[in-house]
Amino acid sequence: MKAQPLDLSIALGEYAHQIICQNFQRFVEREESVLKDRDPEPLHQMRVGMRQLRTAVRVFGAAIVLPKGVSNSSIGAIAKSLGETRDLDVLQLELTNRYQLLLPNPEQSKFNKVLKHLHQNRDQSFLNLKKTLNSDRYQKLKRSIQAWIEKPTYTPVGNLSILEILPDLLLPLICELFLHPGWLVGTRNQAGKVASIPIENVEELNRQLSQFGDLLHSLRKQIKGVRYQAEFFAAFYEPSYMQRIAEFKAIQEILGQFQDRVVLRQFLESALNANLEKVLPTIEREIQQDDLAFWQNWQPLQQSYLSLEFRESLRSLLTKPLNSAPTVSPKSKKKAKGSPSIPR
Repeated sequence: MKAQPLDLSIALGEYAHQIICQNFQRFVEREESVLKDRDPEPLHQMRVGMRQLRTAVRVFGAAIVLPKGVSNSSIGAIAKSLGETRDLDVLQLELTNRYQLLLPNPEQSKFNKVLKHLHQNRDQSFLNLKKTLNSDRYQKLKRSIQAWIEKPTYTPVGNLSILEILPDLLLPLICELFLHPGWLVGTRNQAGKVASIPIENVEELNRQLSQFGDLLHSLRKQIKGVRYQAEFFAAFYEPSYMQRIAEFKAIQEILGQFQDRVVLRQFLESALNANLEKVLPTIEREIQQDDLAFWQNWQPLQQSYLSLEFRESLRSLLTKPLNSAPTVSPKSKKKAKGSPSIPR
């Protein structure tokens, strides 16, 4: 069947409806598999769907009128419960698939204690997650979203063509990202210019991570939101726009790996009630080596986003949506416009 063009004149509200449908379906369809708890992937996908739905509610807030119980905070509360269990799954995979294989025999007994503690935490977290997904609050949230999907309500802004206001949606988000102080972690101001601290200065870089790690975590969360929002509008821009989205993903992953190590160290030291270097020195050395690799991967991206020329080019790109429509398959279009029902 011949591909059909995306309607670039689509109204903002109608496009919001498509995005919300897609992400609502993404997490609702995985609910049954999550409750069975046989595979960690459905939980991951359900969490992503909730996050993207939360982003959509925020992004399209000026264009749509949602039921009273559907909000950024109500969706976020469910996503938080999913996230707690998912984070423990990631931690368990990292510990068993990587670090356990490196440990000498004297450290194995301490490590086994950590795994026992982790399993207990994960069991309790999943019980809490089950309660959340079976709660009246969650069921009411689903019904409210479903009702809006079946009979959407828009504001006057929602009737505007998306191309008329697309730069106004995206530019504030990008400008706010550029101003995040996390970009300056690991840098010095020399004669009014920002310069990266050399890789060879390991002591200073480690001090920066220790002192300003929270800023990098905050930057990761912000760039994740930027990425999700940018993905919503990828069809309205030229291919170079997708390169920027790929960069957002790379930045998110690099910063995510750093944050995973922060969480790992905190969990291990809490479980063992001791300094990691004393009880599991092998893991401590691996973390230190990974921190050094972090700077090697991070600094080229950091330098790009601190570059005036790069920032100007990205801002310019966002002001120029497509004038002619790309094509999408009929199958994809049909799925995007569907109104999924809630599985019983």
